[in-house]
Amino acid sequence: MNPIKVAIVGCGHIAGAYVRSIQQSPYSQIVAVCDNRIEHAADFATKNGIRGIYGDFAQMLRDEAIDLLVNITPPYLHGELNRQALKAGVNVWSEKPIATEMSVAQELLALAKEHGLGIWSAPITPLSPSFQYMAERIADGSLGIVNAAHGISGHSVPLWDAWFYREGGGTLFDIGVYTITTLTGLLGPAKSVTAMAGIVISERLVKGEKVMAEVEDNAALVLDHGNACYSVIQCGFTYRAQQDDWTIQVIGTEGSMAMEGYDWEPKGVRVFTSKESAWTRQATDQGDYEMVGGAVYIIDCLANGKEPILHADHPVHVLEIMLAAKESARTGARIAIHSSFSWPLISTTE
Repeated sequence: MNPIKVAIVGCGHIAGAYVRSIQQSPYSQIVAVCDNRIEHAADFATKNGIRGIYGDFAQMLRDEAIDLLVNITPPYLHGELNRQALKAGVNVWSEKPIATEMSVAQELLALAKEHGLGIWSAPITPLSPSFQYMAERIADGSLGIVNAAHGISGHSVPLWDAWFYREGGGTLFDIGVYTITTLTGLLGPAKSVTAMAGIVISERLVKGEKVMAEVEDNAALVLDHGNACYSVIQCGFTYRAQQDDWTIQVIGTEGSMAMEGYDWEPKGVRVFTSKESAWTRQATDQGDYEMVGGAVYIIDCLANGKEPILHADHPVHVLEIMLAAKESARTGARIAIHSSFSWPLISTTE
């Protein structure tokens, strides 16, 4: 079997974890890395035994035979780099969000379809055993009619780059994207969103540089999933500490479930149903799941001809929710969501 040839663009904060994950796959070969700071790319490639070194993304696409691009650049670059890769005939794994503009995200879907390619995007929370257990219990009716859900996650300050606080960044694109992905994955597409978002800390210190915040660092959303099912989501760059005994909770007429730990790194699921009348812990073994495992998952699917459960229409839907939340926060209006995705992701028949 020929290996899946992988190229990486972006050699920043999370790149090392991605490379370690990809290099563990028996199906992959990292052939090149690219960063606009070519000296950074060269140092990264040397440390990780990677041959191809580029400072010019277009040149890498021209020069290398690539089966899968792994895009781990800052969010404001995702859309354009993903577009260039698809036009060059390359499958794409993108860090979140898939793009920062809805028109660009829709163009990416069209390009992938036109060229017979795949594009997939983080977060990969639906791949965790905890998520899949919860999805199965919802699907088999264990909770009765699911009608409410809550999700909350945040941290204090990302200190490694200023883009977190500038246009194209913000807590929704960085943290809220996880919870929105998880709760739409469990409850189905959102029909509308109402949100509040603002700036708590107007000035940040990043690598010794004062950065004025341009985008939200604190947000709260209410999603309407239809059939009187609502979810409430909070996220922020303003959380000095947060108990993570649960960060996701789903409630139905016959029971409730709570995900222990953050959804990007779950520890298990607590379950209560009318049938058992007691709380139990389930799905405590997360297997080989890891937050940066999306590229390896796609590599395995490409190498073995398997259909991923992740599809690009879901992150595009999540992007529309995040953009609509920003609009709702600006205007005070409830904003309709027009996109959708194939759901349920997991069923009891699989």
